[in-house]
Amino acid sequence: MWDAVKSMKNEGLVSLATFASVFSSYVSFDKVKEAVLTFEVMDQYGCVRDIVALNTLISAICREGKTIDGLEFLSVAKSRIRPDLDSYAILLEGWEKEGNVSLAKTTFDEMVAEVGWDPANVPAYDSFLSTLIKGKDGVNEALKYIDILHQRKCSPGIKFFRDVLEDFQKVGNVRGAELIWKAMVEKVGIRPDTEMYNLMIELYCSKNYTDTAKKMLDEMVFTGAFPDMQSYNVLFHFLIKNRKLKDASVLFNEMVKNEFFPSKTDCIAAVKIFLDIGDPYVAVKVWKFMIENYDSDLDETGNLLINGLRDANMLPEAVKYAEDMIEKGIKVTSATLSRLKHSLSREKKDGVYEELLRKWKSS
Repeated sequence: MWDAVKSMKNEGLVSLATFASVFSSYVSFDKVKEAVLTFEVMDQYGCVRDIVALNTLISAICREGKTIDGLEFLSVAKSRIRPDLDSYAILLEGWEKEGNVSLAKTTFDEMVAEVGWDPANVPAYDSFLSTLIKGKDGVNEALKYIDILHQRKCSPGIKFFRDVLEDFQKVGNVRGAELIWKAMVEKVGIRPDTEMYNLMIELYCSKNYTDTAKKMLDEMVFTGAFPDMQSYNVLFHFLIKNRKLKDASVLFNEMVKNEFFPSKTDCIAAVKIFLDIGDPYVAVKVWKFMIENYDSDLDETGNLLINGLRDANMLPEAVKYAEDMIEKGIKVTSATLSRLKHSLSREKKDGVYEELLRKWKSS
């Protein structure tokens, strides 16, 4: 490796990128000491040992999960090269990856002492708070430091809040998410985007707090975020799943109006449930949407609708939708046809059945 570096020096090709590669090679083979010695001889190869070079070495060390070595190197090197914001941001990112709350606090305190408070130091604040929140009493610890940052006119960025909300959504931590959301909106003044609203909507829905999820959906437009396909589909899915069917019916109308179409799976479930509870009119509305917007896997739901209308004493409607299915090439089963025959015969409408059978056979 060094033969190549010497050859590059003779040709005037050595740069910081050259040494960055050497640092990474040494550290990846657990030779941090050799990487540090390489840093010490950089100037002999025409490269300045400045803060950029120092941060490059610290970054190489921390990437390999050896943040403690990076901290020890900085504690020695800072007597010659003054650390900057990036120096500490790199170390704090390392502690975040390693989950070391204690040393993250130590590094944060040293950072404040060395370089002070700076509103631009968002990556460092993000990493520090992300480490704290995963530790013991993490939410309260993070909120405490958000207050401290706020007092110094500093704050974490939207990335921290988005990542935390995503983590809390995955584990179902409603209380933690609400506290972080409040700090983000009221303390820091960040406007949540659509993705962040969707995380909260899904979290509330997963805990059966669909009323609160609907309030979040309604609130979005007033804060500059707008519902998207996911916003509507998540809420519709859980309203159907939890049989909150009046709300589901209202939301379905809103979705279709705004051209955020519900998934086929949820539509199938909706048709079945609305038939089960004796509300065939909404079931028909959902079915009409399905045949206008989906062109496959409709047979089972269509036959379910026909039989449901028949059972609800809506025989003319059952025949109408059977004819419509046949015309559109959606399979009406012989069992469904047999049930219609029985009902039509009882109503002395054998001619209607014969016409339906003729269309069925010719399809």
